[in-house]
Amino acid sequence: MLKGVFSRLSVGAIVTNAIRLLLIIEFINAFLNDRKLALAFSVIAFLATFIPAFLKHLKIDTGVEMQIVILVIIYGSLFLGEVRGFYEGVWWDILLKSVAAMALSLIGLTVVLTLEEEGLLDASSFMLILLSFSVSFMLGALWEIAEFTLDSVFGFTLQNLGTGITAHDLLINAIAALMVSVFGYFYTKHGGRNLVSGFIVKIMHSNPQLFRSRKFLETPSEKIKFMISQGEGPKLEFKSSIRTNLHTNAIDKNIEFATLKTIVAYLNTEGGTIIVGVSDDGTILGLEKDAFPSNDKLKLHVNNMIKEHIGSQFRPFIDFELFPIDDKHILKIDCLPSPKRVFLRQNSEEEFYVRNGPATIRLSGNALIDYVSHRFK
Repeated sequence: MLKGVFSRLSVGAIVTNAIRLLLIIEFINAFLNDRKLALAFSVIAFLATFIPAFLKHLKIDTGVEMQIVILVIIYGSLFLGEVRGFYEGVWWDILLKSVAAMALSLIGLTVVLTLEEEGLLDASSFMLILLSFSVSFMLGALWEIAEFTLDSVFGFTLQNLGTGITAHDLLINAIAALMVSVFGYFYTKHGGRNLVSGFIVKIMHSNPQLFRSRKFLETPSEKIKFMISQGEGPKLEFKSSIRTNLHTNAIDKNIEFATLKTIVAYLNTEGGTIIVGVSDDGTILGLEKDAFPSNDKLKLHVNNMIKEHIGSQFRPFIDFELFPIDDKHILKIDCLPSPKRVFLRQNSEEEFYVRNGPATIRLSGNALIDYVSHRFK
């Protein structure tokens, strides 16, 4: 029974609830023994454990690793450090400040690299990492200012050894910022996954609404997975299959034409991407139900679809490739804007499609004439 309970709880939830339980026990003990300082800090620390949940409510997912780090810093500084007197030993302050400094440095590096990828910074790898070091060190300095303010206003002992320990803490911040920056430099210079880049990738995966960048997801499959997490839009559309109707499990020409219509629409507007093997809600289905004997046969079939119903002259503006994701295969079709109008040949008729926001629409009559006269001059 206990195994079933723990299997449903994440590591972050277990750590969070364990710390809250310890604080509740300490609160009761402090109340019964009339220890007002311990009582106050128990309440403050308990409320502070809800910070990760508050961030999640704001749709900011810090990830389980950063969540645990935040909780450890809160419990270690506000309770163990202040109430239990761990700050009386310099070793505790060094340990806690090292953990906090590493976390702040990771945040600093993530901010700088994200700004660079978003086009707001244009610099060499060395200058990027130098800026990352500066931002990380600045965050550490702000942390020290916050501690000094709390000590001065509320009488805490976060800097119980005075200015000497402040200088010591700044040195720890500088070392942590340097270590993280070195990891970041080798990643930006040579690529490859390391501890730092792995953290950045996970944060970006968890917060697509904050990070539009895909640079740090170095493998094509990771880039596509990140695109899928962003959902459909004017230049991105999902299709469940190439030719199979998933409701009847039968080959259906209408399914093929649904993809071809979107391809034509992208060619006639500003281009875009189709990911086949993904449902509308972003669930990765794969292409196994299309039942092609091999990947080469699948790609040949798509190529023949394009040649037969769109035209081989437009093939240079269409690129497609298979990618493995989560033990399944998806097809990514990239379309560039065509310099000439493109029609879809279907049942001896030619149909003209364009994109209107996230939708594919058919134009005919005066609407078709007006669009072509403005778009293709």
